[in-house]
Amino acid sequence: MHRRTFLLALTTLAASGAPAYAGDGFFKKLLGSLKKQSQDNQAPATRNAHGGLSLLDADRGLRQALDIGIEAVVAQLGAPGGFFDDGKVRIPLPKTLRKARKLAKPLGMAGPFDNLQERMNRGAEAAMPQGKKILKGAVTEMSVDDAITIVRGPNDSATQYLRRTMEPSLVTAFTPVIRSTLDSTGALRAGKTLATRYSLGSYADQASDKLTQHVVKGALKGTFYYLAEQERTIRANPGDFGSQIIRRVFG
Repeated sequence: MHRRTFLLALTTLAASGAPAYAGDGFFKKLLGSLKKQSQDNQAPATRNAHGGLSLLDADRGLRQALDIGIEAVVAQLGAPGGFFDDGKVRIPLPKTLRKARKLAKPLGMAGPFDNLQERMNRGAEAAMPQGKKILKGAVTEMSVDDAITIVRGPNDSATQYLRRTMEPSLVTAFTPVIRSTLDSTGALRAGKTLATRYSLGSYADQASDKLTQHVVKGALKGTFYYLAEQERTIRANPGDFGSQIIRRVFG
């Protein structure tokens, strides 16, 4: 695109009262003006979205960075001990069961509660390979217009975007996966047994659902925690990931 065409588009936008900042509305109006004033339809979409970074580059680079981050986080948390052996993301017992454990501990009866907590965390670990598909699916729902704002944002802005916009749908998608793995580790059966033994009232009737919801919340919390760490690492060291587009976007 010629400099004159670009300046003419900016002048047109200024005269129309468009805001002079790099927001989504500004880019839409700018790209629209450029398309009208240039025969080359590809040029407006591939240049100068911000400091030489195009909307297309921002979108590709961000999605690639998130894919790398998700792969790393799933490999870490999905390994044996990924949750249970890591104090930063270990999923605790639900509050009701923690109170029961506190009463049982002086009597030397805390063992079944500790066993349940380990089974819960093992279930979260076992769910991560399937969770990878769910997380990557969420990334595909991100719009191109969101990409430039995220790229220019804080070091964990992509993670926070996913959490803010996708967490409800991720909870829905993760729930059957987590429930299945908790069932396979014996956590659901153990949770119901303890809730019944210690007369935890209505909690005993809903123990399986309550436990599943608790583990889903904990698994996503741990996932977002380490995804933010991965995002910070990629932004700080974009040249370490063997990707030209990541170096261009975050370098």
